[in-house]
Amino acid sequence: MTQTGDPLENAVAERIHKTIKEEFTNDRQISFCNIDEAKKEIKKFIEFYNQQRPHRSVQWLTPNEAYQCKGALRRVWKTYRRKELEWGDLAEA
Repeated sequence: MTQTGDPLENAVAERIHKTIKEEFTNDRQISFCNIDEAKKEIKKFIEFYNQQRPHRSVQWLTPNEAYQCKGALRRVWKTYRRKELEWGDLAEA
């Protein structure tokens, strides 16, 4: 969660939450019997996400493959961060 409650402030965490719900559950709902089961299942999600699942944003590599690459990867993802306007910018608009 963010201090202002704006999910755009924490886009990376929001994205992984969405991916887990869409790709690793049948009905986009997650429920666990206990905390140990939750930890075990989420660890599996994260390992698959990082080691086996290719990502468009890193040229269809897995995150682990992208991390090990030498040199820069071409950026293909969107940014959702809003530009904060100063009061002076508003007066000129």
